[in-house]
Amino acid sequence: MVAASDTEEAMRVAAGLTIFGHKVGFLFTEAVDVTVRFQECAELLDLADVDQVCSAVPFEGCDVVSAKQISQMIADCDFSLII
Repeated sequence: MVAASDTEEAMRVAAGLTIFGHKVGFLFTEAVDVTVRFQECAELLDLADVDQVCSAVPFEGCDVVSAKQISQMIADCDFSLII
């Protein structure tokens, strides 16, 4: 799952995909403000056991990955959703 414009919706969708047994990774493409609402959505990712949560840009509490790592993540997945 790639969060490009609606970060909170992307987190909800990613958590929902795990219900059907899908292995899900999550990538933020832009820095986000860590608000209470954001934290609630982020908890969904944790509760749903989303495997990898990372970011293309640095922000509080998230691992940053390089462009090379991002391209490898995309190449290794069966499909990707961009929200």
